[in-house]
Amino acid sequence: MNALGQRILSAALVVAFASLYQWRGGKAALFLSIMAFLMFAGGLLLHWFRPRRINIRRKMHASRIEAGERVRVLVELEFECRIPLLWIVLCENTPAGVHRKLIFPGTRRQFTYQYECSGLRRGVYRWNTGRLYWGDIFGWNTLSAETTGDTPLIVVPQATAWGTGDSVESAAMIEGTLSERRNSQANRSPEFREYQPGDPLGRVHWKSTAKTGRLQTFLPETTDLASLGIFVYEAASGYDVKQAEIMDSPAFERVVCAAARWIHTAERDDIPYHLWMEGGNESYAAQDHWQQGPFHVDDENHGLDKLAGARISKAQSVSISLCTEMLDRLASGSQIVVLTGKLDQALAEWIMSAMGLGYRVEVQLTEATQLRSTDRLMNGLEYDSLSVEQLRHSGVSIHSVTDHALSSMGKAEVTDVGA
Repeated sequence: MNALGQRILSAALVVAFASLYQWRGGKAALFLSIMAFLMFAGGLLLHWFRPRRINIRRKMHASRIEAGERVRVLVELEFECRIPLLWIVLCENTPAGVHRKLIFPGTRRQFTYQYECSGLRRGVYRWNTGRLYWGDIFGWNTLSAETTGDTPLIVVPQATAWGTGDSVESAAMIEGTLSERRNSQANRSPEFREYQPGDPLGRVHWKSTAKTGRLQTFLPETTDLASLGIFVYEAASGYDVKQAEIMDSPAFERVVCAAARWIHTAERDDIPYHLWMEGGNESYAAQDHWQQGPFHVDDENHGLDKLAGARISKAQSVSISLCTEMLDRLASGSQIVVLTGKLDQALAEWIMSAMGLGYRVEVQLTEATQLRSTDRLMNGLEYDSLSVEQLRHSGVSIHSVTDHALSSMGKAEVTDVGA
């Protein structure tokens, strides 16, 4: 029942018991009339002199945490009220659920308490609007006011180093690739190599071809600074999911986890990187993460922040013309890691386009339905014009990371801390 309904009911009881006393008299009717009047008057006082200027401040040790990590929230409540209050209940809609705090304020107007949120999955969260309740001793009159929320919290995917529980092949793969990137300055590769299908004829090295008797091509020009591109594929055609499963796909979570580990390793070794996330008609604003020295505190988790909000798009495939624009600011010859559940035609065409522009591409597949043998990864899948064999012959390395186990976050919950 709302506040207006409570006041109408209280007024009706006052009139009923007063009429009963006038009609029959007696102490019982008088007592009931007085109690009904006091209940009605108390409700009016609680309404007229209700708490005003309610101010809630939430403080956390960090506005960014890793998935599964606990976050302690310090709440400071302050309000103005002209009359003493017997009790108040502050209900907050936290990312982990509703938290209720019962306080007996009396004449106090400032309060501080703490609680913890745990079991949060990756994502971008905000505290929703809550309510502050107060009333009389018996709860006959209960009123409430809306409280502000909008406190942000970013839960990034776990981005730790490759551990003993991970795939040995995957761990060696990421470390080997970045080790090659780290040593690219010290160990310069030859200026030419054997011709591969898809290489432009304009890069043919005729002098070396005449000496060796085999067609040779120039290597793409590279910058002195090693670089890494990370492409998280979000199109629905890259995953075996139904519409109802888009928000909870193990294959996509493996993609996000793998991207976070690439970022973690790149930051650890001070390797500049660029993270792309593309899901069909929805594209993210181009935001670079290039670092040439120690990482700044404000930018340290920029890539992980983007991964926190990653999701499978409802669109079936990417726009090739849009995706190739990603490469405009990436130096030719850089390493690109493509992370997806499975390859589709649009993504395969994009990979071939990147290879034609002089980039080195590596593909990691996380779809559990894919066969792990690299010779049979795409068995049963059809393409209109491209095949995995063509990608391999063009120098694309394809790996499966389906054996990476996802850590269990448990149920999200909020618990009190202290008294």
